[in-house]
Amino acid sequence: MDIQRHKIVWTDEKVSRLWNYYATTIPYSEIFFSKLFGSKLIVKSGLPLDEELSVLDFGCGPGYIWEHLLTVDAKWNYTGIDFSADGVSQLLYKAGTHSQFRGAHHITSMPTPFPPQSFDVILLFEVLEHLNDRYLAGTMEEVSRLLKVGGVAVISTPNEERLSDSEKFCPECGAIFHEWQHVRSWELGSLTDYVEKYGFRRMSYQRLNFTTTSMIHKFIRIVKIMLNKKINEPHLIVSFQKTSVNSQPS
Repeated sequence: MDIQRHKIVWTDEKVSRLWNYYATTIPYSEIFFSKLFGSKLIVKSGLPLDEELSVLDFGCGPGYIWEHLLTVDAKWNYTGIDFSADGVSQLLYKAGTHSQFRGAHHITSMPTPFPPQSFDVILLFEVLEHLNDRYLAGTMEEVSRLLKVGGVAVISTPNEERLSDSEKFCPECGAIFHEWQHVRSWELGSLTDYVEKYGFRRMSYQRLNFTTTSMIHKFIRIVKIMLNKKINEPHLIVSFQKTSVNSQPS
């Protein structure tokens, strides 16, 4: 009997199930974006690595950003949170009793257990593209609550992603789903407009291509630049400064 094709409806259980699987299964556990490019994300953030900043990794996964902080010799005091219990367990195992590690927490809802204005910096690396409307609003309200006034939120996300390019089909149940559970696409304008509603102002941004490594791709980019062709870089990294204590959009 033919099965009915349908777009997946992501629930908390399905999201947790998928990311627990990815966090514990090769090759997925080896190709997390933060595992491959975490050091570049940290450096491109422009934040001072030699200051003892209190940093929250919002969506820490198995702790790849923590590993990259050690690689680039950042002096930051690091805390991680994630909805994946398996990911948090791996981070706790990796970081242990390191003097800069301030803990990792499995969260199931918001607000998180931290008091207001707990952090100098909040990292949202590859997070916002995964959130539906309800969780997106809740996440930004919580980020605004947890950041000190004058603190910085650093957001990385695919740039103008065409979601259909990464859709998969389940032959058992008929579900069509984005392989990496992305549910929305961002560009600089839409991201800025959304985040600034929560008491932030945009400080800086970069459009980047983390994956361009082959000589042929580099050559094509050079030719496009010489011909003044638009290059639609596949990634954004944007820094926002917290400017007010109001976390509710106007």
